[in-house]
Amino acid sequence: MTAPTTAQEAKAPKAQPQDAAVMKAKLGAPLTFSVEGLTAENLEKVTSSLTSLTESFYACPNCKHMAAKAGKCTGCDVALQAKKEPILFEAVPSVKEANVRLTPFAARTLSYSILESAMKKNSVGINGATFPLAGESCLVLRGGTSDDVKSVEKALKDSDLFSSAKASYDAESTEIHVVVRAAAKPPMHDKVAAAIEALETKAILADVVWGPKRMAAAI
Repeated sequence: MTAPTTAQEAKAPKAQPQDAAVMKAKLGAPLTFSVEGLTAENLEKVTSSLTSLTESFYACPNCKHMAAKAGKCTGCDVALQAKKEPILFEAVPSVKEANVRLTPFAARTLSYSILESAMKKNSVGINGATFPLAGESCLVLRGGTSDDVKSVEKALKDSDLFSSAKASYDAESTEIHVVVRAAAKPPMHDKVAAAIEALETKAILADVVWGPKRMAAAI
């Protein structure tokens, strides 16, 4: 039996209407995924936890160049100013559907681990088997080595999971980063994690990051 829409759900914040073309350019790939533990009692808290997610960065007051760390704008030779902006344009949890619909801002960086942490605060879990890795994202692999980069990239390229994949090794974090683009039908988080674990390496999928690559290192 389908649960009725709750009063809290009906009152959940809705995004304000804006010019469609302008908003489309500003928004990232939408995500809809199933969750466990979402109830009428914690719906409002879950919504608040998601809509309050912000990203801190530094920006030039003149040319608007953005950076993850403080410093000077190389083009304008002025100090970058600290900024904080919301990550999500829209976050709509539904008790009736037992899912969450998100739309991130394209200019912000969103990660699977950030979403997972925000949900866990209110005893709600993400069903990774239904979480789509839509659009372009960066897979963060831990436990592997620089020798695993080529085999990881080839395996993901040869799979039907993504339309493209480019892997690199980050010596500072000892992580393998794979920039991927989803095919017409995005693969699910758990399926990608299983495919990586099936390789003859010790690498595991530790996180997935969406957003500008220049900010990904700050995650």
